[in-house]
Amino acid sequence: MPIVMGKHEWDRIHEWTKTDREDPEIVRRRDYIKYLDTTSRKMTKSWPNSLENVNKRNEELRQARIQVAEQANTKFYTKYLRKKKEEQERLMYSARDVVFKNKDAPKQLLSAVIETVILKEREVQVKFLNARREEIAAQKKKDDDEIIRQAKEFEELQELRKRRRREVNLKHQKDILDQAREVAERNRIEYETELNLQKIDNIKANEQMEAIKEFEEKFKLEEKARIFRDIDRSRKETLARRREQEARDKMDDRLMEVLLKSRCRIEQRRKKTEADVKNEKLRVLEQISHRLESGDAAREAKEQAIFDKAVAEKNAQDQARLDAQRKKEEMFRQQKVESRQQFLREQEQKLHEFNTTRQWDIMNRFKNVEIYQDYQEKIREEKKRKIKEYREDILRLWKERVDRDAKERDESRYFYGELAEKKLRDADNRLLTHAEHLLQEAREHGRPEYALHKAIDNYCNLYRLYPMPDLPKSLQEHMREYAPRDGSRPDPGYREPPPPPPAPPVNQPTTFTAQPGKRDGMQTATPAPPAAEKKEKNEDYKRSAPANGLQRKNIEEPLSLPPISVVPCTTEACRCELKPKTK
Repeated sequence: MPIVMGKHEWDRIHEWTKTDREDPEIVRRRDYIKYLDTTSRKMTKSWPNSLENVNKRNEELRQARIQVAEQANTKFYTKYLRKKKEEQERLMYSARDVVFKNKDAPKQLLSAVIETVILKEREVQVKFLNARREEIAAQKKKDDDEIIRQAKEFEELQELRKRRRREVNLKHQKDILDQAREVAERNRIEYETELNLQKIDNIKANEQMEAIKEFEEKFKLEEKARIFRDIDRSRKETLARRREQEARDKMDDRLMEVLLKSRCRIEQRRKKTEADVKNEKLRVLEQISHRLESGDAAREAKEQAIFDKAVAEKNAQDQARLDAQRKKEEMFRQQKVESRQQFLREQEQKLHEFNTTRQWDIMNRFKNVEIYQDYQEKIREEKKRKIKEYREDILRLWKERVDRDAKERDESRYFYGELAEKKLRDADNRLLTHAEHLLQEAREHGRPEYALHKAIDNYCNLYRLYPMPDLPKSLQEHMREYAPRDGSRPDPGYREPPPPPPAPPVNQPTTFTAQPGKRDGMQTATPAPPAAEKKEKNEDYKRSAPANGLQRKNIEEPLSLPPISVVPCTTEACRCELKPKTK
C-alpha cells in the first residue's frame, strides 16, 4: 500500500538515511576548535614576540637582503655587460682593421710606404755620397798641389843626385857588366840542368804509365774471366736446382700414385669386411628364428586360449558400439526433424515480416529519391563552393608568391645594387682616406710621394674610380642627366669611424717592461699599452659564492636594512612591555 507524504518529510527522511552524515558532536567540537584558533590569532596579532610576527619580521629582513643583493647584482651585471660590450667593440674594430690591412690594396699602400722610406733613405744616401765626393775632390786637389810641389822639389833633388851619381854609375858600370855576364852564365847552366831533369822525369812517367796500362789490361782480363766463371757456376747451379726440382716432382707423383693405390686397397678391404659382418648377422638371425619356431606346444595352447578370449571381448565391444551408434542416429534423426519444423516456422515468420517491411521499403524509396536529389544538390553546391574557394586560394597564393618574388627581387637588387655599391664606396673611401693619411705622413717626414701616388693610381685604374670621358654630342641630347663622377677622391661628407675607447690600463708599464707598439705606416713607434693581467678579485661574485642571487659587495655598497617596526600591544588583559605608556 503506497504512503503519501510531503516533500519536506521525504527530504528529512532522505537526509537521515545518508551514510556519510557526520556526528553533530564532532561538528560542534570542530567549530569550537576553529573558534578558539581564530580568537587566539586575533589576540596574538599585536604581540611582537608571537611566532607570526617574528616570522613576518624575518621574512621582511630576508626580502630586504634579497632586494639589496639583487640591486648589487644588477649593478655589477650592468657594469660587466658594458665592459664586455666595450671589449667586443675593441675586438671587432681590431679585427676589421686587421682584415682591412690584410687586403691587397692596403698591402700595396704599405709596400708603397716602405718604398717611400727606401727612396728617402736613398736620397739621403745620394746627398751624403755627393758631399763625400766633393770632400774627396777638394782633398784630392789639395793633395795634387802638394804632390806637384813635392814633385818639383823631388825633381830638383833628383837632378842633383843624378849629377852626383853619374860619376858613380860610370865607375860601377864595368862591375855591373861583369856581374851580369856571371849571372847569365849561371842561369844558362841552371836552365840546362832543369831540362835534363825534366827529360828524366818524363822517361820515368812514361814507364809508370805503361806499367799502369799493363796492370789495367791484366785486371780487365782477370775480371772478365771471373765474370765468365761466375756465369758458368750460376748456370750449373740453375741446372742442378732444375734437376733437383724435377726429381722432387717425380717423387711427389710416385707418392701420390702409391697413396691412391693404398686408398683403393683399403676401400676394397673395408667393403669386404662390411659384407662379412652383414652375412654373419643374417646367419645369427636365422638361427634365432629357427629356435623360436621349435617352441613348446603347451605354450601355444595357452596363447590360443588367451587369443580366443580377447576375440570374444572384442566382438562384445563391437556389438555395444553398434547399439550405441543406432541409438545416436535415431536421436539425431529426431533432432533433425524438430529443427526442420522450427526452421519452417521461422521462415514463415520471416516471410510475414518481409511482406510487412517491403511495403515500408516501397514507401521509403520515394522519400529516398527526394533525399538523394537534395543530397546531390548539396554536393553540387559544396563543389561550387570548394571550386570558388580553390580559385580564391590559388589567386591568393599566386599574389603572395608574386609579392614574395617581388620582395626577394627588390631585396636582391638592393643587396647586389645599392647596398653593394655603398659597401664598395665605403671601402674606397676608407682606403683613399688611409692613403691621404699616408701621404700626409710622408709629407711631414719629407719622403717622396711617387710610390704612394702610383699605388693609388693603380687602385683607381683597377676599380675604375677615375671619371669617365664626356659623352659624344650625339648622345648628350638623349642623356642630359649623365655627368662623369670622380671616385678617386673620398666623399666630402665621409668621416672615418672613430676607434672605440681604449681599455683602462691595469698597471702602467715601466721603461723595461714597455713593449714596442704597433706602427701604422712608418711613423715613430710608440709603446703599446700592456696586456691586461688576469687577476681574480675578491668581489667577483662567481668566486665569492654560488650565483644564487644573494651576492653583494660589502666594500662598495654596505648593506642597509629597513628599521624594525614595533607594533604596540592592544590587548587589555595583557601587561607586557609593549603596552603604550600613558602619562
